[in-house]
Amino acid sequence: TTEIYTLSLHDALPICAPLPSTMVQTDAPPTTPPTAHTKDGMPVSSSDIKLFGSTLFPAVASDSEVAKFTGMVSIRVPDKAEEDGEERAPVLVVAVVDKSGSMSGNKITSLKQTLGYVIKELGKIDRLAIVEYDTNVTTTLPVTLMDAAGKATASRVVEALRPGSMTNLSGGLMEGLRLIPEGIGAETVVSTLLLTDGLANSGIRTARGFVAMVQKAQSKGVGRCSVNTFGFGSDHDATMLKDIAQACEGMYYFIENPDSIAGAFADCIGGLLSVRAQAVELEVRVAEPFQLGEVFSSRPTQVLQHGKIRIALGDLQDGEERDVTFEVAVPRSSACEEQLMATFRLAFFDLVTNDMRDLEATAVIARPAELTAAQKQPNLLVDGNCNRIKGAAAMQKALKLADSRKMEEGRAVLRQAMEEIRASPSSGEEFCVILLGEMEAALGGMRDVSKYHAFGQYQMNNCVHVMSNQRSASSAMPVDSSSNSASFSLYSNAKRSAVRSHRSEEHTSELQSPR
Repeated sequence: TTEIYTLSLHDALPICAPLPSTMVQTDAPPTTPPTAHTKDGMPVSSSDIKLFGSTLFPAVASDSEVAKFTGMVSIRVPDKAEEDGEERAPVLVVAVVDKSGSMSGNKITSLKQTLGYVIKELGKIDRLAIVEYDTNVTTTLPVTLMDAAGKATASRVVEALRPGSMTNLSGGLMEGLRLIPEGIGAETVVSTLLLTDGLANSGIRTARGFVAMVQKAQSKGVGRCSVNTFGFGSDHDATMLKDIAQACEGMYYFIENPDSIAGAFADCIGGLLSVRAQAVELEVRVAEPFQLGEVFSSRPTQVLQHGKIRIALGDLQDGEERDVTFEVAVPRSSACEEQLMATFRLAFFDLVTNDMRDLEATAVIARPAELTAAQKQPNLLVDGNCNRIKGAAAMQKALKLADSRKMEEGRAVLRQAMEEIRASPSSGEEFCVILLGEMEAALGGMRDVSKYHAFGQYQMNNCVHVMSNQRSASSAMPVDSSSNSASFSLYSNAKRSAVRSHRSEEHTSELQSPR
């Protein structure tokens, strides 16, 4: 069934472009969007996924041309209270863990405790596999159902985990992918969790090589899953782990110390246990006479025909949002109250209804002879997402400069983007305040080469990945006051928070117990 949601642009919810010189910002508050309805006129339940379009401004004067006019399509997934008790999709997790010599001591102890918690958190409908790697690669737990017997077996495997020698990262990941049953359906959430504390020094050693290896395997039906990566300490290749996660629809986690392992795995498991939709694809078609310009998305994008694209968005979790901004060229027109600018179609496998679904939405703008004061007011939701893209792009550029030891040039890029964000209409919104805080932390992490190598590169790679994908990837616990905790709260959901809280309580108890 196709469900149609049509929201007027000036009615879309508010959150980067500077204001055009012909337009002024007013202090009037943004309006609240009307209730969405299905094509049969029935109101949509608050528990349903929403799709709607918006633009930076609700109107363009009929006698004006705009070369780069910002539009946006947005997806909203309702959050689900942890105590709702509704059935969820089964989860298959393959943990690929580094047991090289550098993982000895507190690292291996924290890892074992955290894997024990993963076992406890998974339910009797879920499955787990464990692959250990150093120089050699061993499947110590084949895919096992997490009923009482399976949990007992998995716990014995974890308890026997011991540090070894070198780091054959590619061998471990490939073995993990092979464990995933071929032909597994979209009704199951599947993810590989890849943890390392060092550089790959055996087997494939570059990001390009890893991505090519995974894509080749998946093209042959091997390892259909997301890959979440966990970089532990200050010796791992952050860029490589981020690139692997980005290419495989996962997230990159920076684990600063042994105690952070628990928070990172809790955040990731909480997300996997709250997946609402899989195989999500978004189509954007610009109506005549508008011309589609740049589309700002980090996800794989396919041009279907002139003015029409398809974006593969991966999966969606409870409480998540996705916002894709794009530019269109707006020509002159005759005056009218409403002009169709773009249509959107969202296709996905709904894990609640257990079938494929389609949603549709449109974006329209007014073309008056003269703009009213209200029509000159920017949409703060669109403006804030422009700032999100601007901030992530600036940090990505600064990372490349810092990797070439051009620290001051990289800091200059960040400062310029921060100035533009502070001058934007949405600068006072909570999201932009958090974004500026992350960028300030990035400036500190680029203070000098040693600071960058010890901390800055990891914080920045993590932040770029979080902002680009609009998904939490935090190792912070609820009591953590680091800058990382601010960004995780922005994209967290009820399940992630609950799992983190449970793990925090157990971790505190573990620290207080004699070793």
